[in-house]
Amino acid sequence: MAQLWEYVKLALMNIRSNKVRTFLTMLGIIIGVSSVILIISVGNGISAEITGTLSDIAGGQIYISARESEDAEDIIEFTSEDMDVLVEKIDGIRGATSMAGIYGEATSRKGTFTAYAYLGNESLQYYFKDELLYGRYFTREEYLDGKSVCVILENSAINLFGTADVVGMTVELTLGRQTRDFTIVGVRKNNESAMYNMMYMYDDVEVEVPESTYLQMLGYGGEMVYDGFYIFSEPMVDTSVITSQVLALLEARHDCRGKGCIDVQDFNSVLGEINSVLDMVTLFVVFVAAISLLVGGIGVMTIMLVSVTERTREIGIRKALGARTGSIMFQFLCESAIITLIAGIIGIILGVAGASLAGSLIGFKASVTVGTVLGASLFSSCVGIFFGIYPARKAAKMSPIEALRHE
Repeated sequence: MAQLWEYVKLALMNIRSNKVRTFLTMLGIIIGVSSVILIISVGNGISAEITGTLSDIAGGQIYISARESEDAEDIIEFTSEDMDVLVEKIDGIRGATSMAGIYGEATSRKGTFTAYAYLGNESLQYYFKDELLYGRYFTREEYLDGKSVCVILENSAINLFGTADVVGMTVELTLGRQTRDFTIVGVRKNNESAMYNMMYMYDDVEVEVPESTYLQMLGYGGEMVYDGFYIFSEPMVDTSVITSQVLALLEARHDCRGKGCIDVQDFNSVLGEINSVLDMVTLFVVFVAAISLLVGGIGVMTIMLVSVTERTREIGIRKALGARTGSIMFQFLCESAIITLIAGIIGIILGVAGASLAGSLIGFKASVTVGTVLGASLFSSCVGIFFGIYPARKAAKMSPIEALRHE
């Protein structure tokens, strides 16, 4: 242990005597470590933000659609009865609804605003993952009766009335050139995700309205048919199992087994593919950043070779006094390891700080993990030791007589 401490002191003494040269040597390792930590942390943060946002938007959703065909007999049209049967017959489904949207206008005492209305049945509440701040969602009975009720977004309520607590108030909606007063029964919280706000722009007013009420406003009284609709699974349910059951039941109901007339899109599967792509992109960028670590390792080897040349007489004297080959080699390995260790610590500090700064500038939380820091540190240490082996071996194998003759 005393000998090890002596090697450490010799290494630190040599580093202090060549500060500028040593710092330039460290620079490659510093840039490499900080780059790897920053890229992985930012990549993990972005991946988590995207995954979380997409999961909030469509987690647990399955979209059923009729596949296009040149043969009119193979085109499927879905009805509300199809949705009801799926909810009733298949475990793990908590709702199913068609969904459409239409632009219109909303009028209150503060004026008239552009409005966007989402249309569906009572299961439309599962399409939006943000909780209700006030009130409730419209019910099955209100949907069947075509009641003039709606759920409004928090920002929309503030635009219309100057406050978010507007349950029981009335807003005049003009949809499809038809105007009707709607009673607000619920207020939905705004989505605060930075990624969501980058992907979507809120309209002045956003409302969720029973589709039956809108059809009633248009004077339509027939059976609606749809070319697609959404299914919403219960939390923690394997959607792949539901998907196969849904497809089998719908093909049986429409007598189209094996014809490929129905497409089923499971969002959880799509999310898995997106995560795989993001991981591959992050891995590639980390690989590119890690090249700077190898360049830094070459710098360590170069400076250690210079150090060996400068200290040739010192090495000769030590060997003449009985220093073993292993001791000489360990001394120079210790010096290269310390250079790499100091550079690694500086790189870690800069990488963590850079990741936090990048996250705050972009608007998400960078994910700096212990594994990322330890991995980058271990890799940089291995690089330093690996590239320090050759200079250390060269010093250790030097002939004492030749070393003492060196000028």
